[in-house]
Amino acid sequence: SKKRKFLENSTRNMSEPKKVEGKWLPLESNPQVLNKFAYEMGLPKSCAWGDVYGFDADLLAFVPQPVIAAVLLFPCSDNMSKFKQIQHDRVQKDGQEVSDSVFYLKQQDTIGNACGTIATIHALSNCGVELDDGVLKSFIESSKKSKRTPDEIGSDLLGVEGIRCASDDSAESKDAQTDTPSREDKLNAHFIAFVRIENFLYEMDGRKAFPINHGATSDQSFLTDVARVVKECFISQDPTNLRFNLCALSKNQ
Repeated sequence: SKKRKFLENSTRNMSEPKKVEGKWLPLESNPQVLNKFAYEMGLPKSCAWGDVYGFDADLLAFVPQPVIAAVLLFPCSDNMSKFKQIQHDRVQKDGQEVSDSVFYLKQQDTIGNACGTIATIHALSNCGVELDDGVLKSFIESSKKSKRTPDEIGSDLLGVEGIRCASDDSAESKDAQTDTPSREDKLNAHFIAFVRIENFLYEMDGRKAFPINHGATSDQSFLTDVARVVKECFISQDPTNLRFNLCALSKNQ
């Protein structure tokens, strides 16, 4: 399969898309909330989000297989920021292989607390499942056809009212177990996605300059490999913090 070197691209589209007023609401790390948003975005009902109750093999075994994507909510901290910079510098220095099949967008500062929405979009667009016709499928297809950069796709997302409204509706749904923060609240946690593309495990973080290729994986080992990366690259930065939450997207056989 064709590969490319994925480097930072600061190219921006000079014509600004129409902006939707107000920052986006944060999604809760809750399978019911993620399912509501994902189904509105065209995910077939043969797939569903579920909780991952721990990162050890005996707990991972409870998760329905195959797992085709995952999202992680983790606490922001100085240690995490330092690790992110070290990782960025290493990739910039050594390079990495990223498949042309990866669909990646960068989170814009003006979008508010949309990291959960963007992580879910990264999961849905890279999980290998055909989405039903709708606003997200159209957005992905038009972005690919126009060869938009990750930065441009992130800017374009600001103007897609159908995605924003569905995301806000899910954030405020009765399935949420906590009160929805306001649009202006500063949250001390961040969402990212993990996906398998051409048997490589990618970390998709809209706040990073590029996807991170974490090496080889397989249909059978994907969730185990995700758990390993979470422990090695995230929990190890703040080992006493318990606020790490992983949800897995499973596909019915």
